[in-house]
Amino acid sequence: MFESIAKDSTSSASVLTRLAARELAEMAEASDASNPGAFWEELHHACRELVRAKREMASIISLVSQVLSVAERSVLSGVSPDTARRIVYLECSRIWESGETQLEELGLEGAGLVPAGAAVATVSTSESVRAVLAAAVRNGTECSVVVSESRPSNEGVEFGTSLPAWGIPVTLVVDAALPGLVERCQLVLVGADAVSENDFVNKVGTYPLALAAKEAGVPVYVAALLDKLIAEGARGRPDRVWDPREVLATPLPGVEVENRYFERVPLSLVEGIITEEGILDAEEVSSKILSRPVAPALLEILFPRAVETSS
Repeated sequence: MFESIAKDSTSSASVLTRLAARELAEMAEASDASNPGAFWEELHHACRELVRAKREMASIISLVSQVLSVAERSVLSGVSPDTARRIVYLECSRIWESGETQLEELGLEGAGLVPAGAAVATVSTSESVRAVLAAAVRNGTECSVVVSESRPSNEGVEFGTSLPAWGIPVTLVVDAALPGLVERCQLVLVGADAVSENDFVNKVGTYPLALAAKEAGVPVYVAALLDKLIAEGARGRPDRVWDPREVLATPLPGVEVENRYFERVPLSLVEGIITEEGILDAEEVSSKILSRPVAPALLEILFPRAVETSS
């Protein structure tokens, strides 16, 4: 289960989260569990597999937390298996259907940050960045984009080549060139796979871009839905290494390949986090994280050894 999501290295976190919500909904609908406890075990196992598939994406963790919270309440209330399945199906459906609306709201919140005639630098792919750019264009703001290719999966190429259809001219550059070109841009706008108390996680290449922007006096904003906010201790490891063959197809003696997709970027380098509920500073990010409930069953998935030890 979730094999296609686990293997997908080019789609944005928002897209993958909506796909995951749909798969969980289909799993709930197809379940033939004979009692609420059996359905809970099925769902808990599926959620564990989903977290394992995309542990580094905070929106996947948020999805699992929401679904497990709803399911646990329904099971503990003694409802029938059919009712429990229906409740989980409806919650998953709500999450995947609300995704587009939330992106539109985020776009409207960020559109005013795009100066008229601006060149906007970005890296990798992001539905949230796309939403801001699209909203700005709809508001009559002309802009262009400078985007890096984002090796090894080249999702930046796919993202950049999609923007002219929105009326946004694009300059596509190699990854190493983007920081040196930021001085000719008026805005840096990037997405995120996770936003925590002190930093955010995004595709490798974001950190040098943010450093170059700070040196050049170009503002940096992160566009991320609220489901990307996660406590640093609960998120996946950004330093995870991926298949070395994506970088060097044939292994060579004496050559070690470290293929990293993600890196941490300090929030001190950004002006704010654009969300569907407004633009947050670092202090507001911390407050939002503290206020977000976490399902106890999710903690069992994220920290199994700690839970076993305490019990």
